[in-house]
Amino acid sequence: MKSIYEEIERYVADGETVAAATVVSTEGSTPREVGAKMVVLPSGDIVGTIGGGCGEAEVWQAAMDTIGDGQRRTVRIDLTEDVTLNTEMVCGGVMSVFVDLWDEQELELLEAVNSALQQRKKLALATPLSTDQARPRRLVLPNGEAIGSLGDEEVDVWVTSHALEALTQRASRVVSDPREGLDVFIEVQVSPPTLIIAGGGHIALPLARMGTMLGFRVVVVDDRRAFANRERFPEADEVIGANFGETLANYPLDDQTYVAIMTRGHSHDMECLLQVIDAPVAYIGMIGSRRRVRGVLELVKGEGYSEEWLERVHAPIGLDIGSQTPEEIALSVMAEVVRARRGGSGRSLSGRRVRR
Repeated sequence: MKSIYEEIERYVADGETVAAATVVSTEGSTPREVGAKMVVLPSGDIVGTIGGGCGEAEVWQAAMDTIGDGQRRTVRIDLTEDVTLNTEMVCGGVMSVFVDLWDEQELELLEAVNSALQQRKKLALATPLSTDQARPRRLVLPNGEAIGSLGDEEVDVWVTSHALEALTQRASRVVSDPREGLDVFIEVQVSPPTLIIAGGGHIALPLARMGTMLGFRVVVVDDRRAFANRERFPEADEVIGANFGETLANYPLDDQTYVAIMTRGHSHDMECLLQVIDAPVAYIGMIGSRRRVRGVLELVKGEGYSEEWLERVHAPIGLDIGSQTPEEIALSVMAEVVRARRGGSGRSLSGRRVRR
């Protein structure tokens, strides 16, 4: 999948001036988190969302105004005012959205942002929350390397320090310099999480589509070329037709990697599991009946892995929603993956049991 900044670069490289509306602060319950972004094109088309409803419509209008007059602006969306049955504003919080412009002047910076993300590097982008038409920005990488300036050396040093702290905490925030009367939004960007699907069978097909839809960089691995090809998985970011174990042993695995093991047999399941069980991944799930997964886990245990290591593995994979079809099983898998990524209980929000 393309990141929001890849989308911005694509339009800017074509000569478009686009508005980017970013949630910079929130209070209470809001539909999107700090850092959520919506891009508005001169045509009025949008890419991304800050939550939909009347609030997004107000921000869209502000973005169209910004494209027209070049004036950056902050829009305060108060979702507490009209929480009734007659409004779409049902969250009941407040969020501030900063509307900024991107054009060909920033193409070099956009290329640097996307180059870092493609290399799976974290970055922080510092933007003053001012209405000036000048648009200074500063890109900071975890090693302290920086591109761009906010126009003052002392301010650059100050904002770089805050950007490095934000990168460590992986949290976007607004920082204020009372000496300069300056508010700066520090936006932390990380590359999209990776979903590795080990096995290109019938469940992998809807799982790859759902993974892409939910913002994951999808990688499909299968040792059978007939099951690992672009025609079969057009939406995947990467399709690898090679040995399972060798592929996973050499693939970059980190805390933004989610692994779904769904191969055609015990030996391949074990081959995959041995390569990822002690890797720093965010999630490992393995498909199969309870009997099958118990057998695989016993084999892995025989390789010297303790129960503590085996507890990392979600097997059988997915949440219990009574899935039967490949699509339903894929849905249950992605529900568990999203729960691992975002947190949550996995229970019904209403607290009620579903009656059949």
